[in-house]
Parts: sequence; structure tokens; C-alpha cells
Amino acid sequence: MKGLADADLVIEFVATLHELRRYKGWYRGCSLPVRKNAVTLLMYLHHHLPEDSPGMQPSELGERLKLTRPTVTTLVNSLEEHSLVERISDEEDRRVVYVRPTSQGVALVQQAKEAFAKSIEEIMDHLGPEDGRELVRITRKVREFLASRHREGKGGRD
Repeated sequence: MKGLADADLVIEFVATLHELRRYKGWYRGCSLPVRKNAVTLLMYLHHHLPEDSPGMQPSELGERLKLTRPTVTTLVNSLEEHSLVERISDEEDRRVVYVRPTSQGVALVQQAKEAFAKSIEEIMDHLGPEDGRELVRITRKVREFLASRHREGKGGRD
């Protein structure tokens, strides 16, 4: 089946996405004591850790975030050095270690989320209500398309 998209429009869209990559740090607004990928791991941990859980094992973090064991270890070490996460040994099996955010880690996640929300608000103010709603509508439509492709097995990574 031949695509119906205008080739020039496809090229323009790809070029625009490529140009947007240069602004990947546009939502700065809070200084981060660790690298952004460590903050990403911290945010994932904060948002996906059940309250009654002792933490998440580094191997599980690696699986979920598609990171190698050495990468997870480096990120967790960095977060731990800044008192943003703590390692907790399992009471029954000391070889099992869990990682969980500290109160400082939770505060950093909140600070980063607030800075991100402020940046989104600035974009929406710039666009105005009509274009802002249109951006959300189109973004949802893209997300729904990608989700359906993923469900059909045509998608790549999560």
C-alpha cells in the first residue's frame, strides 16, 4: 500500500523534528546535581515504585529502561553520592539489593517536574489557546497511532 503523505511534507516534518533536537535541554530551569539520564532513572524509580515496596532491583531498572548493568550501576552510584537514592539490602538475602529514592531525591523530582511544567506553560502561552489545543490534539493522535502500531507488533521499543 502506497503512503498518501505528500513527500515534501514528510521531508519538512523530518527536518523540523531534527531541528528541535538542538533544544533538547529547553526545559531547564532547575540546576541538576547529576546528569540528565540519572535524573531520568530517578524519575522512573519515583513514579513506578509501589509505596509498600522496599525499592527496585538495579537489574529490573535496567530491563525496564533498556540500560546495561554497568550503566545502571554508574547512574545509581551517582545518585547515591548525591543522597538522591539509597540502596537497601534484603533482610532475608543480603545479596539482593533494592534502590529507592530518598526524600532529597523526591524533592529533586518535584523540582524538575515544576521546571518542566513552567516551560510547557511558556510554550502554550506563546501558541495561544487555539494552537495549544491543536498541538495537544495532534500529539494525542500521533500517540494513538504509535500505540496501535506497537499493539500490532510493528513498533519498536517501548
